[in-house]
Amino acid sequence: MSDRHEGDHRSVEPPTGGNAGVPWTPDSLTRRSFLRVALLSGAGTLLAQGEAFGRLFTFFEPLDPGNPLAGYPNRGWERSYRDLYEVDSTFTFLCAPNDTHNCLLEAHVKNGVVVRIGPSFGFGQATDLQGNRASHRWDPRCCQKGLALVRRFYGDRRCKYPMVRAGFLAWARAGYPRDPETGRAPERYFQRGRDPWVRVSWEEAFDLTAGTLANIAETYSGERGKRFLLGQGYDEVMVDAVHGAGVQTLKFRGGMPALGATRIFAKNRLANSLALLDHKLRGVDREQAVGARTWDSYSWHTDLPPGHPMVIGHQTLEWDLVAVESAKTLVAWGMNWICTKMPDSHWLTEARLKGTRVVVIAAEYSATSSKADDVLIVRPGTTPALALGFCQVLLKEKRYDATYLRRFSDLPLLVRMDTLELLRASDLWPDQPLAPLENYLRVLKPGEKARPTHQHDIPFVSQELREKWGDSVVWDEMTLKPVRLTRDDYGQRYDAKGIRAALEGRFQVTLPDGRTVEAQPVFELLRRYVLDNFDPATVEQITWAPQQAVVALARHFAKDPGTTLFALGMGPNQFFNNDLKDRAVFLLATLTGNIGRVSGNVGSYAGNYRGAFFSGLPLYIAEDPFDIELDPAGSPRVRSYARYESAHYFNSGDRLLRSGKNVITGTTHTPTPTKAILVSNGNSLIGNAKGHYDNVINVYPRVELITVSDWWWTGSCEYADIVFPVDSWAEFKYPDMTISVTNPFLYVFPRTPLPRIFNTRSDIEVAAGIGAALARLTGDERFAQYWKFVEQGTALPYLQRILDGSHSTRGYRIEELEERARRGVPAILMTRTYPKVGGWEQVNEDRPWYTKSGRLEFYREEPEFVASGENLPVHREPIDSTFYEPNVIVAKPHPAIRPRTPEAYGVLASDLSGDARQSRHVVKAWSDVARTQHPLWSKGFRFIYHTPKYRHGAHTTPIDTDIIAAWFGPFGDPYRHDPRSPYVGEAYVDINPLDAKELGVEDGDYVWVDADPSDRPYRGWKPDDEAYEVARLMLRAHYYPGTPRGVTRTWYNMNGASFGSVKGQRTRPDGLAKSPETGYQAMFRHGSHQSCTRAWLKPTLMTDTLTRKDLLGQRIAQGFAADVHCTTGAPREAFVRITRAEAGAPDGRLWRPTRLGLRPTYENPAMARFLRGAFTKSAAGA
Repeated sequence: MSDRHEGDHRSVEPPTGGNAGVPWTPDSLTRRSFLRVALLSGAGTLLAQGEAFGRLFTFFEPLDPGNPLAGYPNRGWERSYRDLYEVDSTFTFLCAPNDTHNCLLEAHVKNGVVVRIGPSFGFGQATDLQGNRASHRWDPRCCQKGLALVRRFYGDRRCKYPMVRAGFLAWARAGYPRDPETGRAPERYFQRGRDPWVRVSWEEAFDLTAGTLANIAETYSGERGKRFLLGQGYDEVMVDAVHGAGVQTLKFRGGMPALGATRIFAKNRLANSLALLDHKLRGVDREQAVGARTWDSYSWHTDLPPGHPMVIGHQTLEWDLVAVESAKTLVAWGMNWICTKMPDSHWLTEARLKGTRVVVIAAEYSATSSKADDVLIVRPGTTPALALGFCQVLLKEKRYDATYLRRFSDLPLLVRMDTLELLRASDLWPDQPLAPLENYLRVLKPGEKARPTHQHDIPFVSQELREKWGDSVVWDEMTLKPVRLTRDDYGQRYDAKGIRAALEGRFQVTLPDGRTVEAQPVFELLRRYVLDNFDPATVEQITWAPQQAVVALARHFAKDPGTTLFALGMGPNQFFNNDLKDRAVFLLATLTGNIGRVSGNVGSYAGNYRGAFFSGLPLYIAEDPFDIELDPAGSPRVRSYARYESAHYFNSGDRLLRSGKNVITGTTHTPTPTKAILVSNGNSLIGNAKGHYDNVINVYPRVELITVSDWWWTGSCEYADIVFPVDSWAEFKYPDMTISVTNPFLYVFPRTPLPRIFNTRSDIEVAAGIGAALARLTGDERFAQYWKFVEQGTALPYLQRILDGSHSTRGYRIEELEERARRGVPAILMTRTYPKVGGWEQVNEDRPWYTKSGRLEFYREEPEFVASGENLPVHREPIDSTFYEPNVIVAKPHPAIRPRTPEAYGVLASDLSGDARQSRHVVKAWSDVARTQHPLWSKGFRFIYHTPKYRHGAHTTPIDTDIIAAWFGPFGDPYRHDPRSPYVGEAYVDINPLDAKELGVEDGDYVWVDADPSDRPYRGWKPDDEAYEVARLMLRAHYYPGTPRGVTRTWYNMNGASFGSVKGQRTRPDGLAKSPETGYQAMFRHGSHQSCTRAWLKPTLMTDTLTRKDLLGQRIAQGFAADVHCTTGAPREAFVRITRAEAGAPDGRLWRPTRLGLRPTYENPAMARFLRGAFTKSAAGA
């Protein structure tokens, strides 16, 4: 209760003016009245009133609240505080970046605005079709990227409405003028990155896209098109691959496909529909018509472990991360689990509590290293050598299960030493027919058609390919004779043969013509190579791993077979020798029995790649555009008119690989010239590509159309012609679905109640809009009918078709799945095991692998592998990131390693240029390699430079979100005390302090980082180029004792400098590296980490002869398969020179934290004492 005095109500005359003459009382005087009185009569007059004045202004009197628990005056002010976290409503959306593999999150809305985000806590309610329920231990599921999304939903760099580059718009409105001789468009129309932008309507953007696609396709069709392409300098092999169909120069990519079955794959569907355009332009019938080209995704990101299909025959082996609790040992090999798999990091820490031994192998002391029992810090790019070093101990000490090797691997198969091909039964017994194959394989008879992909039940192969495989031969130690071994003779069926296949030895076999040839088991060839080259002391020299650790860990892996999980990450996968890394690790896992078991297996973890769980996708992406199913309940007819190719050829300058006059790229891999690019959900293709600035200067100018669909203005938008603004995850008006490779869930992107914040549309609406524009342009309504359901406001029929056609999802209803998702609950995939265990059937149920022998294959007899010297899993030095001669095969003389020499290609062996290295096959013993130097060493290049992912960034959610950028690394400063800083946080290079001291670089200084000047930052650069100022890398130096000497690191996810960002630094009053035209925000003052990278093409990833399963379905075939067998690039391959550019502080002094003594090698006494632990006392000393 208030103790305020009521007092007597003596009259006080108010001053004249205002309401003069109106009676009033002192107690009725309000704060507003007081101000009026003071203004009219003067404060001095009032103050002179003394006691009367005090009684007048009772609202100034002090309060005596008495018992504060009994009562309190007006507490309304507390409401805004207490209601701070009160919201009007909530809704669920799906956060699905490329790396952390999906979290259903709850958005909290106040006054129509999302104010915060949190986990849904619904994963423990997930069930499958049989009623099995997930554990609540999956909750909570979220990470910092998701929690910061509010800043992106409403950020100033949202793509808000359709935009067209002014130069491109002028070209289109001028009628697409071209050079009459070459067909090239005038350069003045293609000043990408420099041109202003024009806002247009959605319909105009669609019409511009459709018109340009039609013009390009027509221009490059027929003989005239071929003449134009050759006149523009494209490789004749690539031009021939067009086959006169200009639509083949149009390239589409939707991003990581598993992240959106209909939304992202809409680009693939659109590409397939362009067979209608080809039909109209060339006048061909539907049998001869072709669609556009679509680019790969998983392999484009260098996420594909390319050695997996070489060993197991299909895309990738993996296991759900929860399985770590079942293992006695986890090996996190180049996988920074704690950083890059944050929603699943708790499984690792909980497994440690249960006794799992954690071994970390990394190129620096990573966050995951702090959770390990054993840490090996190794030289980057030496994983093949380290894995083979472990194998050397096992082979020398015979710590392997020979019976396991005979039953499940190709190690007992005989190899002819004259041809280096596998010895086949037909070589010895040509009159004997091929054995029938019946063990989990169907052989199609000649003329027999395969079932549609969604109807596949078991693996199948053509009779022609079966005949190429033949039957293998082993040496039976019991009869001392060669014995036929068929693909069916696997597991228990091998046991039933009653033989004991030799693993060691050299045998003479007699051919039908009487000649004898030597044959050796694969095991013997591998054993000799490994024992000769990878003893522990040598491995320590190559890899930096202590030889005692190599021996101890090898013995530990072999101690309890089937109890070690190998988790490999992007680290070792992003080097040129990545397929050799996989083959060597699989050999280690096979020798120790760690394949296909819950507690013992191999997994590769990078992007979210398992589109194969949606095996019904062809019902959507390959629906026949000439025969469209318009009944939502109907079953569409499938015909694929579009064709895949790898984007790495475009990234390599729109070139294939040649050595001398020899074409190294396989025929099935051959790309076509790229004249149009339509991309969505993928900044890594344009704005953050390997060798980005070479693309900007030398490659993009030849492309005549680039469209980007995104909800954030990225570097890709900077260099686009048309930008389509699309919905953020919080604004979806069309549902979609996705899966994961690290957890067992089936997810739906639910439609949300949040109104669209800007003038955006769904990715699938963009594709449908282009289709409708093509219908208007051509008069063919099938372009629009292909997207009928989208035009009706739904994608549900497409999603249901995919669910019904996919083995892992058949039986689910999309309406029910979406309703679950709205409650924050996913479903569980209907896979054979829970958690998912790759290889379960092959090891536990004796089903052969998808290889030609049906076994784990370690010998590659294909001619491309023999020519490369990689028929055995050898170690090659990195192609650039090495102190030694690059890309050398490390081997002493060996009878099976006989590669094609540079001279055989017409190239000098001394040519160590970047392009020549790719197919340069030189063999040297390690003792000789150790005496060599990188060709740039003499010019001051000293450092390996690698670029891993940062924990708070992914392809779709880079760290230019302000709240993330401010916390990124040690240079975050929201106040930007140093005006040179490009943003509230900025990029840096981690460098060992001792290396930096030798360079004269202080902690926090700006440095220049330069890679091979022959091709980086772009081919043909000159010091006074405007582009060189943009492209040359400048960033902060960061002292980091956790990185070894000679090894430097910059995180991958940061936005690079553009023409606009450099202009912004010069012209903006705040000095931000932010484009005045577009608002694009860079985190580098100049260049980016991609200034130092380039495209690399590896011969063994471009073969026409490797047997592998298709991505979708069960067909086993040969050669190129997107995201399965294709080139992957090598984005961590760079060898650089570092020089000091500027002092750490703008006034020329040291960077402030360095001056304060808080940084390594600069520690003040208090920091030094803290690091010694001197601020704590033990209990005994207390």
